[in-house]
Amino acid sequence: MIELIDSHIHLDDPRFDLDREELVKLAHISGVQRFVVPAVSRQRFAAVEQLANSHPAIVHTLGLHPYYIDQHSGADLEQLAAAIPVSQAVGIGECGLDHFLKNLDKKKQRLVFEAQVVLAKHFNLPLILHVRGAVAEVFDVLRQHDYFQAVMHSFNGSIEQAKQITDCGVLLGFGPAVCNPKASKLQALVRAVDPQHMLLETDAPDQPFYDRHGKRNLPIDLLRVNQDIAAIKDIDPMQLATQTSDNARRLFGL
Repeated sequence: MIELIDSHIHLDDPRFDLDREELVKLAHISGVQRFVVPAVSRQRFAAVEQLANSHPAIVHTLGLHPYYIDQHSGADLEQLAAAIPVSQAVGIGECGLDHFLKNLDKKKQRLVFEAQVVLAKHFNLPLILHVRGAVAEVFDVLRQHDYFQAVMHSFNGSIEQAKQITDCGVLLGFGPAVCNPKASKLQALVRAVDPQHMLLETDAPDQPFYDRHGKRNLPIDLLRVNQDIAAIKDIDPMQLATQTSDNARRLFGL
């Protein structure tokens, strides 16, 4: 039976409140063995920790997402630093930079992100990185701090960037966006990346498939992600599942 690990899924999202347990159970019996749930703000720390404590297949990370940069404060960073050693978090994130949305304070984003890189290095924990419109800038921060224990979630950089980044040991996360037949550039990128540098994700309930606009991504959708990416790379789906799951176990210490 296939065994997969979803390296990025927001199971704490309120859109799952009515059927979360059933959806997790369905995905689990279908082959999705573990779920990595990242917090995006201090207000979500307790929720993701409680979720991880309630289900043996779920693990969590704690972080401050750049989307909510206006809400983050120094006190939030202090709370993050205090929570990490006692929460059984397997990483720090979702954190990073977002230069796609133009109304987000870039200077504050950088300060809050760098603080989380420092914490990750101090606690020897991996980072889950948000890099939309900011692949080069995020990688620059990692190089400045000489810390590459990380995954760039929903990666959409160039083939050249992918090689430079993976040569340093950073993994790249891919999800439903790759499955769109019109995403030729992204599919060419995926073909160029060795599976040993890849993680699979749904980012559920966000990033719906091209043919399911307006609907939630579900935990079980990781099977489709694996199947489609294996077809794009012309490899056995079982091979891709095994390699990406091994990568996730290694990165997050599962």
